[in-house]
Amino acid sequence: MAGRKKVSTAAALFAGAALFDVGLGCTIIAVGKDASAYGAPMVGHSEDSGPVANDIRLVRVPRRKWKKGSKRPLYNVNPNYPRIVDAERSPEYAPVDGQKSSEPLAYIDQVEETYGYWDTDYGVQNEMGVSIGESTCTAMTVGWPSNLPYGYNKAGIEELSKIAMERCDTARCAAQIMGDVAVELGFYSADSATPDAPAYIGSSECLTIADAKKSELWNFNVMTGKHNASAIWAAQRVPPNHVVAVGNAFTIRKMNLSDHENFLYSPNVTSLAEEMGWWSPKLEKSKDIFDFFYAYGWTPTKDATPVNAESIISAYSGRRMWRVFSLLSPKEGAKLDPERGNLPHTVDPYPSSVPAPKHSVTLKMVQDAYRDHYEGTPYDLTKGMAAGPHGNPNRGNPDLSVVGQWERALAMYRTSWSFVNIAKPNGRSVLWFGYDCPHGTVYLPFYGAATKGAPESYHSHSGTLAKFSFDVAWWPYAFINQWSENNFELINPVVLSKARRIEAKAMKLVEDWEKEASYFEHESPEGAMDMLTERSNRLAEETFKDWWAFAWSLVSKYRGMMIVHNDSAIGTEWQRYPAWWLESLDVGYTTWTKKGPYHGVPDMPKAIELSAVVDPSGLGSTATNAVPILVALLAVLGAYVLGRSHGHDLGARSDGDCYVSVA
Repeated sequence: MAGRKKVSTAAALFAGAALFDVGLGCTIIAVGKDASAYGAPMVGHSEDSGPVANDIRLVRVPRRKWKKGSKRPLYNVNPNYPRIVDAERSPEYAPVDGQKSSEPLAYIDQVEETYGYWDTDYGVQNEMGVSIGESTCTAMTVGWPSNLPYGYNKAGIEELSKIAMERCDTARCAAQIMGDVAVELGFYSADSATPDAPAYIGSSECLTIADAKKSELWNFNVMTGKHNASAIWAAQRVPPNHVVAVGNAFTIRKMNLSDHENFLYSPNVTSLAEEMGWWSPKLEKSKDIFDFFYAYGWTPTKDATPVNAESIISAYSGRRMWRVFSLLSPKEGAKLDPERGNLPHTVDPYPSSVPAPKHSVTLKMVQDAYRDHYEGTPYDLTKGMAAGPHGNPNRGNPDLSVVGQWERALAMYRTSWSFVNIAKPNGRSVLWFGYDCPHGTVYLPFYGAATKGAPESYHSHSGTLAKFSFDVAWWPYAFINQWSENNFELINPVVLSKARRIEAKAMKLVEDWEKEASYFEHESPEGAMDMLTERSNRLAEETFKDWWAFAWSLVSKYRGMMIVHNDSAIGTEWQRYPAWWLESLDVGYTTWTKKGPYHGVPDMPKAIELSAVVDPSGLGSTATNAVPILVALLAVLGAYVLGRSHGHDLGARSDGDCYVSVA
């Protein structure tokens, strides 16, 4: 199918569920070389995997030479463990415990030599410094892999990104080769659902690519082509003084099709849009201009499920863009309307990127952006009743029968891993990698040109996301983030403080290691890289062990609604509920009577209804105590309102637009 089609009621309901359960995408943050504090581009990614039990291994694919006539297989990469079973790809992907080798969808001619790289679901960073961040996006077309009865296509973004890692030393090369292979073999998204209920919310892909050779940054958008086959794609070079934010929607808008230095694209890139009436050259001032997102981005139809689907998608993408721009380039961010949203036909839309002051954006700023919950803004997820008494910013998925929205934070409780790549030349590109949610991880350095893989704990088979293991590096980070749910505002600052201390130490160590390596790298470049690899692996393994010890210290200190400082008679204190929360009618603490409602009053109409029966003394309502009861109720209602608006220093919002949770 080229575009949308009418679907059954059941399919519509599934499509509504897809907004919450399928389109669980990731966030890209990228920084051009002139905006970067290091004079080198940065690109980050958060693997916000939702209900998928990701393969959590960080795998090293080694550099290899291939025999003439060799073929390179393309797999339908499994998001679950194991993502690939192929010893030829990497020893770390070799079969264990009776695993069967992955079945290829297709083959392409192999090149004589391929680069080594770090690998997850997607290729991350190679030895030449090519670095990639990913975000699943919306589109007007859908496609499926050829191993399904209704699929025609053989190239998913997972394998496309890995091919780019294996063959390219520039971002431009990566965009071109991914696009070419997608057109030839057909592109599919792993999040396209089924033909009966196609998930346009996750049917395309956005990548941002950085390189060390030219210090360039490129955005790459790709979708399935006409009749669910081939591919349509575009790539745009980002100005070197700009920062980029991608939140599950295309960011390439006005393309100058005659500017081949700054734009790349598939053959006949406008044809399908013109044929389907999604775009017309008459909309543009010049025949060379084509608006890619306007033409091919997806907007929910009026009959979409849920009824507020358009609002969800618009805020889900747009708010993150606004927030990243505001954090990394405050002057430019202040020019943007945080409520504009981001849809294909949005009037005066957000730019694809914004300028930032020269060399102003640091690694720490990008890491902290990934840890953000809109703190200090009207959209602050650590405030209000939904955050509970202890400021928990995490919002789970709703019952689909209830219409509403949560804010979509940058930091997500369901993140499997995140990273920030710095594409520095001369073998000094670094992947800063952290497991589980960014607000409770430690970002640690791994060199793109590493001479061996990460410590065993990073690619062990002894445990998975679904199987606990003390020997797997993901688990202590996941454990601590889960333990922080007990009292987020109390525990998470302790966790984050320790994480930042380790990260600051790691940044200083990287400087020291590279200085030491510089003394002998000209005589022995491989020896210098061996040393850097050994040092970074040692730090990762030490931190892994330390994080487990830290986890148990948190268990002993924050338990049983107490804080345990020491074993003395005065060594403990209570974790207390705050007054604003206790005084809310939603809680029921101040409205307890013998008759109830000890369970709380969930909304104002019920509170008013309660006025006929509430007796604070618990002795029963009478005409003689009606006035004091009414006064007490009004006081409680006032506390209710204060509790509702607690923490919103910029004022309560009356338009109810502060909440969404599709990812």
